[in-house]
Amino acid sequence: MNIQLQRLIRKYEFLLEDWHDVKEISKSANQEMSREIHASKPEGILEADFTKEEAEDTEKEDINRASDEHLKKLFRKIVVKCHPDKLYSDINEDERSMLIDLYERAVDAHDNDNWALMIIVAIKLGVELPAEADSMLSQIEEDTVELEDMISKETSSIAWQFYHANEEDKAKILQNYLKNLKMVKELKAKKAAKQKLILGLGHPRTGTGYTAKLLQSWGLDVKHEKMGKQGTVDWSLAAGKSLWQDVDLKGWDWQHIIYCVRDPKQSIPSIVYTENVGNASEKFRNKKVSIIGSNKIAKAIDSLYKWNKIILEIKPDLIYRIEDESELLFNYLKDNGIGLEWSDEIIGKKQNTRKHPSWEEMIAEFGDLSVNTKRKLNIYCKSFGYDTV
Repeated sequence: MNIQLQRLIRKYEFLLEDWHDVKEISKSANQEMSREIHASKPEGILEADFTKEEAEDTEKEDINRASDEHLKKLFRKIVVKCHPDKLYSDINEDERSMLIDLYERAVDAHDNDNWALMIIVAIKLGVELPAEADSMLSQIEEDTVELEDMISKETSSIAWQFYHANEEDKAKILQNYLKNLKMVKELKAKKAAKQKLILGLGHPRTGTGYTAKLLQSWGLDVKHEKMGKQGTVDWSLAAGKSLWQDVDLKGWDWQHIIYCVRDPKQSIPSIVYTENVGNASEKFRNKKVSIIGSNKIAKAIDSLYKWNKIILEIKPDLIYRIEDESELLFNYLKDNGIGLEWSDEIIGKKQNTRKHPSWEEMIAEFGDLSVNTKRKLNIYCKSFGYDTV
């Protein structure tokens, strides 16, 4: 294991332990602040306005994430040493407890494709690491940054500040918090009066223009990257504020959020060859998700992978494949009481005629994909029913 990876693993392990501590303190902080708000009985503020639901684990929920064969092999070596059913009866309780804890960590790492955590467990058990561990550096760096972000977000919360303040400052923090809470309620009330029927999201070159034309062919006034009477299809709104129009995601009440996806073997070459490096679209996405990659293909896949994550966080009401699920989209809208009339005029017809090399020609030009890049792409493919690479 190289020195850079060793340092990164130590940092990750420290952050992991710190995150467990932060979660416990944060739970106490939220409980204490909620009690104080209850006691003050602020006018016009309900419990639902300030009660914070228990945060779900932020681990990935992608289907079959632990599909990397090297990760599975390392997991199997670890299980031999610490599976509860394989522990000798004569070991002391402290050692048994430690081994069971390591087993549970390994299971968590396996289920969430977490190389960093799996390597930590392997090191603690004296299991030899595979050569592939060194190649997972970029993925472990991403996981480390994510942990740092989670800790930073929790420790900068109002409840955290309240919990660690003196009594005088606590009163001020609570007063300002309730004042801001009332303002937020008023803004929400205004937002409720600002409704649009449909918001369409996607990634550039995955069919957002096609989706807008499809909806229009069914009689809906939904425009591409402009606001129609019934909504808009605008990939950039996934970032919060549109690149193309003066529209804010949270400034409108979207009744139906539609997410269009496209076969990566079609969309990736289009992104690589028609989304010029440094153009407004790429700069916008890079600012939001920090696109990384050793070449244009890797960057295109990283952008698609990360943009998919932020769209899923918005929780779209329907995800449809543009190649073969137009009828699914139509039936969804019809079943929700939206008046529209079926037409197949647009179905299967390309709305963008920019010519570019195929997937095979692109691979021949840039070379095969790295293990980590394939992993990201295959997560996307499996999620939406496309063939993996």
